[in-house]
Amino acid sequence: METDIVAGQELGQLLRAYSEGKTGRRELEHATGLWFGEVLAELARRGLPLPRVDTRVHFNEAQRRLYEQVFG
Repeated sequence: METDIVAGQELGQLLRAYSEGKTGRRELEHATGLWFGEVLAELARRGLPLPRVDTRVHFNEAQRRLYEQVFG
């Protein structure tokens, strides 16, 4: 699989989109050629927060109730 290496301003835009949850980790890694650890370092260097994941779309109601019983 071929990746496109980006630099400078474009990298900043891609990292911002990832931080805001507008693009996924795999898409970012593919577009930049960076590994996840490098992505984390670049986010930190630019003062960008990690993206927040809405887990409600990944779990059904029964799973959420069980989670709340165990951890809530």
